[in-house]
Amino acid sequence: MKQKDILVIIILLFVFISAWIAGSLYHSAASSTISETTSKDIKPITPSFDTKTVNKLKERQSINPIFELSDTTPTPTEVPALKVSPQNASGGGKLLL
Repeated sequence: MKQKDILVIIILLFVFISAWIAGSLYHSAASSTISETTSKDIKPITPSFDTKTVNKLKERQSINPIFELSDTTPTPTEVPALKVSPQNASGGGKLLL
């Protein structure tokens, strides 16, 4: 091959690669747009806090439970038995614990 032939091939290759890059950039700009609904979904959250509510939450009184549940299940002897008065059997009395 002559130098002239190699120069023509290099110039054509440069034009082809330049056209390929330009087409790729155009395609990326034209087709990769974010839809309107998606842009609404990804808008940034404003970093403002309601400081009055946060301060009220800090001032809340802590409530401690009177009892805590145990991990063991009670045995039948630990369960209090219900005593039924004679009036309760007929439907008119109170239930005694």
